[in-house]
Amino acid sequence: MNKELIEQIEHIPMLPESIGAIEKVYADKESSVADMAAAIESDPTMVANILKLANAPLYGLSREVTTIQQAVSLLGKDAVRNFAIHLAATSAVPIDVSPYGISAAQYSRRIELVSALLTRWLAKVDRSLLGSVGLAAFLSDIGEVVISHYLEKSGQREAFSAILNERGVEEAERRICGSRSSDVAATLFHRWHFSSDLVHLVRFAAAPEDAADDETRRGARFLHVAKVLVAPNGEITDESIKEAYALLEEYGFDEAPFEEALNAILNL
Repeated sequence: MNKELIEQIEHIPMLPESIGAIEKVYADKESSVADMAAAIESDPTMVANILKLANAPLYGLSREVTTIQQAVSLLGKDAVRNFAIHLAATSAVPIDVSPYGISAAQYSRRIELVSALLTRWLAKVDRSLLGSVGLAAFLSDIGEVVISHYLEKSGQREAFSAILNERGVEEAERRICGSRSSDVAATLFHRWHFSSDLVHLVRFAAAPEDAADDETRRGARFLHVAKVLVAPNGEITDESIKEAYALLEEYGFDEAPFEEALNAILNL
């Protein structure tokens, strides 16, 4: 990763104190729904935005949620905590991925679909992964946002776009930034004091087999399937579905819970 990009990451604001309070409650296995709600309710803007996310059809709630306590009760501490961190991260690094040929709306749509798919899928397979893989679903693409800001600031947008159009995303990132967007995201999360587990999960999201330990590899495989399914422009195509099913077979994952989650979001 080149020096200028590292310096830019170091100047990205830290997440607000409210996230520290939420993480403290989340880490306490004895904490209650009321404890989590209280930690979030100190930030009225966050409350409004979390309720908006919670009521999105993608998450399949049967009735409208009007309070944070309801959201935590119905969706769980994992999901609501992930919503909060996602919103704080987006405020710290405003969305702009136009150098990648993607609009902010397309970027947001992809995150929403990947997150909703994984929330539904993991709830059927392994709820213990919701805190790590679920959070990574929201945050793993933020490296592209950081790179986009860097390209604009350094005047290298056109050079990046030329390589991207000719050789693809990975080559463009390598030549201009000296690093993949997943490594940029992992570096930012280290600055934000996220756990090493999350840092490693995000770093290997595009290449699970490169992970050094089985736990990271397994989590990265779930994330990889979801990100292959939903293209960077937020679309799910017949081809991407085929590729996702091929990965399920390669990883030895049961198709049934994935198919149930997929059908749920496709039918919305």
